[in-house]
This record gives sequence, structure tokens and C-alpha cells, in this order.
Amino acid sequence: MPITLKSNRAFVAFSGGGAKGLIHVGALRALEDRNVVFQGIAGTSAGAIVAALRAAGFSSRELLDPDSDTSIIGQLHAIDPRINRVTDIFGRTGWARLRLFRWGSRHASLLKTIAIGIGIAEFVGLLCVGESRSWWMVCGALLISALLLWTARQSALVLIGGLADIRDFRDALATLLQHRMFPGTPGRVVTMGDFGRDGRPTLKIVSANLSECKLHLFSPERTPDVAVADAVAASICLPVIFQPWAIDQTIFVDGGIVSNLPAWPFDEERELDPEALTIAIAIADPTHTPVIGRFNWLPAAIRTALFGSGELNLRASGQSEQLELESRLELLDFDMTLDDARQEVRDGEAAAGVRLDKWLFRRPDLYRTLCKETRSLADEILTEALNNTAGRIRVAIALPDRDYHHSLRLEFSVGYEMDPDEGMLLPIEGSVIGAAWAKNESRFEVAPLPSNLDLPGDANRLRRKKVWPGLAWQLCIPISAQGSGSHLVVRIDGDAVFPTNGLVSEALEMLEKSVKELFDAVISELS
Repeated sequence: MPITLKSNRAFVAFSGGGAKGLIHVGALRALEDRNVVFQGIAGTSAGAIVAALRAAGFSSRELLDPDSDTSIIGQLHAIDPRINRVTDIFGRTGWARLRLFRWGSRHASLLKTIAIGIGIAEFVGLLCVGESRSWWMVCGALLISALLLWTARQSALVLIGGLADIRDFRDALATLLQHRMFPGTPGRVVTMGDFGRDGRPTLKIVSANLSECKLHLFSPERTPDVAVADAVAASICLPVIFQPWAIDQTIFVDGGIVSNLPAWPFDEERELDPEALTIAIAIADPTHTPVIGRFNWLPAAIRTALFGSGELNLRASGQSEQLELESRLELLDFDMTLDDARQEVRDGEAAAGVRLDKWLFRRPDLYRTLCKETRSLADEILTEALNNTAGRIRVAIALPDRDYHHSLRLEFSVGYEMDPDEGMLLPIEGSVIGAAWAKNESRFEVAPLPSNLDLPGDANRLRRKKVWPGLAWQLCIPISAQGSGSHLVVRIDGDAVFPTNGLVSEALEMLEKSVKELFDAVISELS
């Protein structure tokens, strides 16, 4: 049973992946079942299709319902009767070329052997022609050579120009969006500027601009007048597979080349709404390619374009998670059976649901509960030791942000609601909490703090302004997972002035022990 909350605002990014992108429908279903409110949706390549359709109001069950015959193909067929299955969007000739390319990519070593054999046969034939001096043999050898050169040239031109054309799909998508968003206005072009308003989430789509050799972001702010169908077409044109797409004489190809998992377009929105979730849905590429050589580099290059640029795309503060889903499909398996497609959606929903429940719902709830229980412990133990009120007590759990190595963020807390240091990013060098993390030992300090732990230097000038003015003491307790070094740091602080006596020292030791026991009991849930 999925965990459902009243409202979970989220910015969601869908990666590219060719036919593997079907798994996004399952992830989308998991998000919908958890009442995620889409503030913004971004996508690249296959992810751009899902992003555009969801932003327009299509639910995952309308895209493909694994429990019925409902799918988006049925709606596309109503618009263009030639579209009866996914492969029809490429055209008959285009799909035949894609199938041939797929076969060739799977049998690269065989093709290499055949090419070498033809080359040897041609060389031997020319030697025989030279010995025989037969006019017919000379003409035959020249004709075969010319035919081979022509075939190689035509194959190269087809590969450079793209194996399939997506114009029919682009037109059908444009009509589909218009029917959903503006059913009473036939011919109305749905543009990027139609999103981020009237209750619709912001839509952002990434493509690669070949004309200017740069990344291109389609968004309501940058390209309000560009048709969404054109933006999607520009994002899905994977080189070799599809013909490049032109918008106003600018040439575009697949956005996965430059940014395959685009969470970064929402940097400003996340700053304005730091409590919103950021969810980036990636597609894993479990393919183990043999040693790359001159004859099998092209399929590897295509996979690299689609799956190799995710490292730089998720830099989100606050609650964020990258869901990496494994697909059983191959990049060009657009001719999958309906049963396989349904199973892919079910698998995506199940995998995404487990990760969402643990990392974005159960885990934060558990952290907040631990903060509350820790504050209750601190209040009880310190009040008894002081024989008086312990004053105001706050508790925070500090963790490193994704791929951050020199700082900790007060990510979960209780008692900080009115203070400017809620969610603060603290340097490991120059802070009490950083000293506890680095040495993996608890640290207790009272105000005024030692100069080397009081956020020294110009780099911390703005942080010093955010320090709680009433801060009189702080206790930082590192929590380790199976003795593998600091996993997180629990920071307890308050405004009471402690007397220097043995009772307070004993109380602090008891508090440290109690907190460690509390966290040790659930550390496996936090790993």
C-alpha cells in the first residue's frame, strides 16, 4: 500500500532512453498514487514525451494502463489512422531501417568478419584480373568495386541523415495536446508559454542545438512561442536513429547528448520553494559492452549519449532523490509486445514505489520523529540535572548533500521553525558539527565558541549572520553505520547557561549515550 500524504510538491525530471523510456510511465503512476503535486516537469528525449503529456494533463493510466487496453496509441490512432502501434510513428521504411540497424548493432563482430572477407575477396579478384588480362573480368571487378563504394556511400548518407523521420509523430502529438488542453479551439497550437499558468505545471525540455553548438532549453520563459510538439521533436532526434529537427532554420538533435537527466532547469524554482521535493527519474544502462574497437563504437556512443550524462544533472538542495530504474527492454525495442509493455510499466511502478516510500517519505518522517524524541530526551535529562528548566532546545540532523564532500546540511530539524539557520549548509572545516564529523567523536561547546570553530573567514560571513543569537551551547553527536565512519551528525543546542559542575557533565554523557542508543536502533532504516 503506497504512502499517501495530503500534498507533496515536486519538481520531476524524466531522462531519455529510447524504448526504455516506457518505464517512466510506471514511475509516473507511482508518483500519482502518492499524491505528488507536479510543480514543474522536465524531460529529455523519451522523457520529454512523458513530461509533455503529463504537463498537459494526461495521467499514467491514459498513457498505458497495465490493467486494461487503454494506451496513448489509441488516441494517436484516432488522430492519424496510420498509427496502430508504436513502430508506426517511424513510418514503414523508417522502421525497416531501424530494425536493420538494430540487427547490425547486435551482430557487429559478424559484420566485421563479412567486411574483411569481402575485402580479401576483392583484393584477390583484382590480382586474378591482372594476371588474366581479360576485358570481361576487368569490367566485372570494376563494377563490383563501384557497387561496393556506392553501397558504402549510401549507407553513410542514410546514417548521417537519420534512419527515420518523425514528422508524422510530431503532427499527431501537436493535435493530441490541442485536443486535451484546448478542445474548444480547433487548430490552436500548444506552446511552451501555455505551461506554468492556469494551474498547469511548468514544462521544460532539453535539446542539443547543432547550429550554435550548445545546449538548448525550451521553457515558458525562454521560448514561450515555440510549439511543444516541436520542442519534443527536437529533443528526441537521436543522431543516426532520427533525422535532425529544424525550428526556424536552427537544427536540433537529441537532448541526451548534452543533458540526459535535467533536474537543473528548476534551480531557481527550487530556491524559491526549498521544501518542495526534487525527483529525477533515470534509466540504468546495464549493458556490458565488449572492448570498444573501430567496428562497435557506434552503438556504444549512442548509449553513452543517452545514459552517460546523468552525473552532472542533479544538484538539488533540500529533499531530492534520483530514482535509477532498470528496464528489460533494449534501446530500439519499439516492437515490444503489449504484454511486455504492460510488465515494463508494472516493474517501473514497483521499483519507483519502493524507492519513493523509503527515501522521500518514510526516511524523512523517521528523521523528524527522531528529532522530536531527541529533544524530549534532552529536555528531560537536562531539566533534571539543572533542577530547573532547560530553556529552549533545538535538534537537527546534519547530512552531506549529494556529491558534497566539504559541508553538512541541517536537513531535518525540530525547534528551528522561527530561526534563519534552519536548513543551513555548514562547512566541515570551521564548525563544531564539522569537527564532530571529521573525528567521528562527540563535541560539546559553549558560547563563545573557539575562534577556529566559530565559522571563521570571509567565506562564512553570510553564515555568521544566520547563527541563532540565543545560542549558548551545542552538543554534536556523530552516528556511524557499522563502524564505517560518520553517517550523520545529531546537533542539539539551546539557550540555557549551564553551570560548571559534575551534574551537567554526567547529564551530557547520559544524553549522548541515550541519543546513540536511539539512533543505533534504527540505523539500518537510515542507510
